[in-house]
Amino acid sequence: MTTTVPGTTTPAAGPLGSRRTDAREKDIMRFRTVSGPDLITRNDAYLAWQLDRQAADLWPYFRRYDTGLSTRATVVSDTGVVTRGPNFGGQDYLSLTAHPAVLDAAHQALRDYGPLTAGSPALGGATPISKALEARLGEALRTEHVALFPTGWAAGFGTIRSLTHRRDHILLDSLSHDSLRQGAAASGATVEFFRHLDNDAVRRHLKGIRATDTKNAVLVVTEGVFSMDSDTPQLAELLGICREYGAQLMVDVAHDFGAMGESGGGQLEVHGILGEVDFVVGAFSKTFATTGGFLATPSASAREYVRMFGGPQTFSSAITPVQTAVALAALAVVTSPEGARRRTAVAAVATRLREGLTARGLEVMGDVVCPVVPVLIGDTPTGRTASGLIARAGLVAHLVEQPAVASDAARFRLQAMADHSDVDVDTAVDILDTCIREARQAAR
Repeated sequence: MTTTVPGTTTPAAGPLGSRRTDAREKDIMRFRTVSGPDLITRNDAYLAWQLDRQAADLWPYFRRYDTGLSTRATVVSDTGVVTRGPNFGGQDYLSLTAHPAVLDAAHQALRDYGPLTAGSPALGGATPISKALEARLGEALRTEHVALFPTGWAAGFGTIRSLTHRRDHILLDSLSHDSLRQGAAASGATVEFFRHLDNDAVRRHLKGIRATDTKNAVLVVTEGVFSMDSDTPQLAELLGICREYGAQLMVDVAHDFGAMGESGGGQLEVHGILGEVDFVVGAFSKTFATTGGFLATPSASAREYVRMFGGPQTFSSAITPVQTAVALAALAVVTSPEGARRRTAVAAVATRLREGLTARGLEVMGDVVCPVVPVLIGDTPTGRTASGLIARAGLVAHLVEQPAVASDAARFRLQAMADHSDVDVDTAVDILDTCIREARQAAR
């Protein structure tokens, strides 16, 4: 038997029943480290397993949108499964991708500056729009010095990688985003992880470090909202602990800046420390209708150092004029009364989702109402089965499994938008409940 995807022909080996069991139950991480002399063929076993998952309707990745990003969408899988219905898989928290002011800004930037930047930020990649965006971000975050990055991932990675060195120390929340973890690993600093949201553990780590090293830097890294768990640290307390031990604090605000807080300042505003954190990194891809990222800091020298040594600042092309103009226009909406109304709307959508799912007996994770609503499934095989059922039932919702979460903590991560209707929410609740129950019944 041969299972194929477009452009690929790979013979599957072994009995069909055992391959289907593998596709449903085996952990993807067994393929993470492979060996062998031939880089061309040594991943064939992984590909065969992926193709078996696709054939069994158990592959949730690399689907494409055939419509614009909106509250209802059409999504197509690699194997041709078409999903039409409420879209809780897209990242457009304030529903700004179709906002007239955002579209007008994109069109004007395209006419004025064209579709491409001249190079990296270090080599002519900026425009007047870039400078305006940096200034407006500084105002919104009450932080004077801002640097733009081509992606949010690059902002986290590049900032940590450039600022910390071999004799320094980095403490990361154990659930920190991949960009932060990889930046720390690439820095050469001593890296330690503390238990998720545990400020007492941070204090113990810092006390131990400072008992033997008072000469080198310590960077503590956390996030405003952890999107996989929908929770947030006690940020003001954490900042105080860092100050006590002469450490600096970095907060990744990708999921909360713009979407939360009275004026859109995210969890930094909610916790009363807006403008006080040493390093704030974030992304435009959740709330600001485009891609790109940023660093905001009160330190002029840190900003300039990151701009020179931050990797993507020097060796990757800058975000385009269109992306920059979109982010600037979206930021204007975010910080306006309309932005406040949209934050209220998306919070109401998230609340209705959480209450509806909880009423069905499903486990909704987290203790903060934010645009991300994670629904815990638990074992990965059940999650994979439910994902295939949900796609065919007409709901766009993404399964999250290892390596993003532990193998016994698979979940669906629903992403609310301000323009979702009550009907969208109630339909999503019905489909999730039905499909998850069916998947659990099949697993017995």
